[in-house]
Amino acid sequence: MFDCRGPLHVLSTVPLKTPMPPEITRRSFTVAAVSAATAALIQPAMAGNLEQDDKPSSAAAEEAMAKLSPGARAEVELKLTNIFRKYGNQLNDGQNIDIRKLMAETQAGLEKMRVFPLENGDLPATIFRADQGSETK
Repeated sequence: MFDCRGPLHVLSTVPLKTPMPPEITRRSFTVAAVSAATAALIQPAMAGNLEQDDKPSSAAAEEAMAKLSPGARAEVELKLTNIFRKYGNQLNDGQNIDIRKLMAETQAGLEKMRVFPLENGDLPATIFRADQGSETK
């Protein structure tokens, strides 16, 4: 094992005066790396206040619903009724508001896709061809 108190190299005459830090284990390195990455990903505004107010989310959900046509609103309400029927007892109020907002926001994209004329017989824009190794590289 390497002795910290001796010379750094065979040709070196400078001994190491400070002791080496304790051995770093894989587990301690992983914990430190994950905590550093997590700290970097947390937004500064969210770091101080992890609990969010439900009022902005509720307003955003209502705003997203207001942008939809009456038919799209009815479809969103049907989907929400089905989700709340299945999972309503497992969701809290904040999750209910988030689901309402997400369903309203995604419905606008669905309406745009439904406008595009597409039939069952239409071919895809690109055709997938699996490489079977017939060509040599």
